[in-house]
Amino acid sequence: MRDATFGRNLSSGRGAVTKFYLGVVKLLHSFRFYSLRNERYASMIRDFAGLSFRRGGFVVDLGCGPGGITALLGGVHHLIGVDSDRYYLLRFVEPSVQRIQARAEHLPLKTGSLSTIVAISLVEHVADHVAFFRELARVLGPDGHVVLQLPELRFPIEPHTKWPFLYVLNPSRQARILAATGYGDLNMDTSLERVIWSAKEAGLQVDRVAPLWHFRLARLVGVPMGYFALFKKVTSPLETPKDP
Repeated sequence: MRDATFGRNLSSGRGAVTKFYLGVVKLLHSFRFYSLRNERYASMIRDFAGLSFRRGGFVVDLGCGPGGITALLGGVHHLIGVDSDRYYLLRFVEPSVQRIQARAEHLPLKTGSLSTIVAISLVEHVADHVAFFRELARVLGPDGHVVLQLPELRFPIEPHTKWPFLYVLNPSRQARILAATGYGDLNMDTSLERVIWSAKEAGLQVDRVAPLWHFRLARLVGVPMGYFALFKKVTSPLETPKDP
């Protein structure tokens, strides 16, 4: 069974965890949280990408889903949406955008062919972060950029499942909640520190990081709900960073 909102695969039984998740998502939709968030993200993508969006190169929205954010990036030359799930690509909101079905770690793109990669809420669904960033570095051209957004999985209310303090639960309990909400692929080891380390290991340099708060609660507890980060491809070899 697919979740009508995000297309995630949900358990057919619709137990208490699934009902709780769907209830919170419905409430957020009633406040237009997701549409307003997409507009804010599109604005931040343009800000972070800067001139690289206006140089006429190829821009890929990696893990584009049904294209809610991709459609808001209209006007970018050579914009391509990439996702591993055909379900999303067949329901793309902007049919004029070219789409490719592929996994982020194995892109059917030429080496050095892209000027900018956009990856919104994708890296936390990737098992091997270093392999992911090495593939991004391969397809980026000289001085190419990656605009990446990732959620803070250690936030008191986990952003995907909406479950409180998910990160402190034991792995078996986490797995049951993730399966019930359709997020069995969520890599709970994802963190800003781990992402930056993996990017550097792949030869990318972090250029800018900005916290995302979304709600007043996040500021009250002093923990961002996520981050936007800009990575740059560097040509000089980096010293191998130490594993955090």
